[in-house]
Amino acid sequence: MNAAPPKYALKFLRWFCREDCLDEIEGDLTELYRKHCLESSSRAHWKFASSVIRYLRPEYMKLFQRSRSHSLISISMIQNYFTLAFRNIRKRATFSFINIVGLAMGVCACLVILKYIDFETSYDTFNVNAASLYRINRTFIQNEERKSPNIMTTYGLGPALATDLPEVKRYIRTHTEHSVVTCESGESDAKVFHEENILAVDSTFLRAFTFKTLTGNLSTALDQANAIVLTQSVAHKYFGAADPIGKTLTLAGGRMSGSYTVSSVMEDIPQNSHFDFDILVPLYAILQSTQYQNDDGWAWNNFTTYIQLNDGANQQTAEQKFPDFCRRRLDPKWKDYNGHVELKLQPLRDIHLHPGLRGDVETVSRGTLYFFGMIAVFIVLIAWINYINLSTARAMERAREVGIKKAIGAFRSELITQFLFESVVINFISTLLAVGLAITLLPVLGDIIGKELSFQFSDVRLWFALAGLSIVGTLASGIYPAFVLSSFRITKVLKGNGSEGRGFSLRKALVVFQFAASLILITGTFVVYRQIHFMQSQDKGLQMDQMLVLSGPGTLPWKTAQQKLEIFKEEVKKMPGVKAIATSGAVPGGGHNWGADIRKSGTPVTEIKSGSVVWVDPDFIPTYNITFIAGKNFDPRVKSDMESVIINEASLAAFGLGTAEQALKEQLVIGEDTASIIGVLKNYNWSSLKSDYTPFLFLADTIATTKVSIHLAAHTIPATIEAIDERYKTLIPGEPFEYTFVDDSFNRQYKSDQQFGSIFGLFATLAVAISCLGLWGLASFTTSQKMKEIGIRKVLGASISGIVILLLGQFLQLVLVASFIALPLSWYGINTWLQGFAFHIGLHWDLFVLPIAILMLIAFLTVSMQVVKGAITNPAKILRSE
Repeated sequence: MNAAPPKYALKFLRWFCREDCLDEIEGDLTELYRKHCLESSSRAHWKFASSVIRYLRPEYMKLFQRSRSHSLISISMIQNYFTLAFRNIRKRATFSFINIVGLAMGVCACLVILKYIDFETSYDTFNVNAASLYRINRTFIQNEERKSPNIMTTYGLGPALATDLPEVKRYIRTHTEHSVVTCESGESDAKVFHEENILAVDSTFLRAFTFKTLTGNLSTALDQANAIVLTQSVAHKYFGAADPIGKTLTLAGGRMSGSYTVSSVMEDIPQNSHFDFDILVPLYAILQSTQYQNDDGWAWNNFTTYIQLNDGANQQTAEQKFPDFCRRRLDPKWKDYNGHVELKLQPLRDIHLHPGLRGDVETVSRGTLYFFGMIAVFIVLIAWINYINLSTARAMERAREVGIKKAIGAFRSELITQFLFESVVINFISTLLAVGLAITLLPVLGDIIGKELSFQFSDVRLWFALAGLSIVGTLASGIYPAFVLSSFRITKVLKGNGSEGRGFSLRKALVVFQFAASLILITGTFVVYRQIHFMQSQDKGLQMDQMLVLSGPGTLPWKTAQQKLEIFKEEVKKMPGVKAIATSGAVPGGGHNWGADIRKSGTPVTEIKSGSVVWVDPDFIPTYNITFIAGKNFDPRVKSDMESVIINEASLAAFGLGTAEQALKEQLVIGEDTASIIGVLKNYNWSSLKSDYTPFLFLADTIATTKVSIHLAAHTIPATIEAIDERYKTLIPGEPFEYTFVDDSFNRQYKSDQQFGSIFGLFATLAVAISCLGLWGLASFTTSQKMKEIGIRKVLGASISGIVILLLGQFLQLVLVASFIALPLSWYGINTWLQGFAFHIGLHWDLFVLPIAILMLIAFLTVSMQVVKGAITNPAKILRSE
């Protein structure tokens, strides 16, 4: 039985005695006290107290302790710390390598994610007037039901706001167009291209937004009605190295037809701009068309309107005047429909970070960026945890070093400083390596998102990020091990008694955290790819495979184009590799022709609903193999059929048409026209599976000149395309032959989701790699610490397989614990993400079991290499020194 020294004397000793002397003095006095207790406990108490009094001398008192500041700031001491740090790194090369590589991978992932977030949040910030520029978004409210916010507005909105609101400095309207552009050249054949990214704008566009000029004067480049501005890439495509200023381009097709003179060339649009155009033309030609000349400016919501506010004006002041403006200008049009309009200003710099608006360009949500920020934190935490785990696991190995240094007078603060210096050196080397890895990894991320990403070393924020990660990494990964390693008592470590148990529970907890985070990332990646595959492979109710789509002729007048396409269609239909051919105004995944206001005939105008309309020829529905549930297809021989409409199932409920059979007796008012329903189609996914089925209508045309769909036989595709190309160019000379496949263009709608999944998978792989690197090091050290136990067990008859199972079990148990923690978190996150899709996969058991099995397998392979190596070692070699 061990007797305890007198409590008050011991407390007094601990109060006055210097920390660096306390362990040794207390240990000696306690040992003497226990010897004296064998003779007399009272005498032992008296001798212990008198001995404490004898140590009450200046050299042992905290009051007279020498200054520690000198030892901490001494140049020679700092040099010594660095020398010791590099010496320990070399001495323990394997663990140093694991720590450095693990930290480098964590910092690399963090740097790359920070760059990605920085890029996504930098959209449109290059505009000098960004702080005063706003886009106007419109929300229609009917019968107290709010429709989805929309970026499309009327062309009369901008001028009216400039007139009614003194806060408005200028308005800018834009309208997307496409055209066939021809460049005549006397030296060679004319260059002809379909241009899809044409933006018709007010002349104020180039005075409000900031773009870099290569030639010409951008601020006045669109002041003339026949002026045209090209980006650098397009200018090179048409004119090569020649100066394009003053040259003529001819636009054909649509409302932009005519000759235009190149007035300026600008640099290509910055990657971090929400604008995406190759050519700028004045809005004048569009507004001169019959469609808008017969309009009062408030009928067609197919323009995007921006405003720039005057200096001193702000968003709140301007928006406060919107309700009155809407009541006077917009709401009278919707009074009979029991509807009204709300307008909102959206700051230019927020456009890219605000998804969910109808008609909007490619965006990313702030939630997604926050999520990737959390992944960056998780990954760097996993790397720091590796350092902490391996450093504390090596505690016994360094305990004797600490004991000897304390015995010769080292302060604990000096030991802490030494171990922190080791952390500084390792984190500094890791940061340098991380920068190299990040430079290599960034182009991979750039390929995923379709942008060119690179680090700008002139950007001071990058250096702050590197310094911050290095400093925080040093403190986060170094403080706890430094305190653990410096806390050993001299009397214990010099006797061979360490603190193997100390920190062991924390190490387990940290390993569990690592694998829980890794499992969440693996499960998330698994689900994202499963959902994307589901959307791409799901039966969409349309023929998608081997469906070739050509752009119709844009250089010909409409009637001539119809005649040419009719001949082309008949000749292609006879080709052996062609199953079917049809024309239409749009194709699946490519939008619609008209977002119409529709209601059942006989119902009040207050019952109007929105619907999508596409013009098709009578062969379109059979070509795309869309199923009828009632009625029939258009018959070109019957005039009334060609004046009717075919609807989808979703239209039945939306317009109150009853059953499919009942709908055949009804008529729909589409805009200002009335059409009978002759057919009802089974629901089909014309657009992304993210959205639910919506009312969709087909109107008939003998030949629609915009798109040509050709269903090809699978075994003769290349030869058939070559024959179609030859026939097209013969019938319509000078027209560019450009084609796509429907399934490719349709799947491009999932580009952002594919990017999300690829980025997710990239960083999930990094997280798992870092975790396994740490696990490999921990398994290696744990096995080496248990070599004597392994030797004894083998001498006593234990099998190699039994020893391997015993050692593997403790690591695999941690993975199981991590699984129980990660499963509910994964389920919640996945379920929340899937709610954003109208059509999505179910939460089946394999989505969670397979990631666990994968992680278990990775952990097993990682640990088993070290465990088996230790288990097969000859016990005689292990126990020779015992």
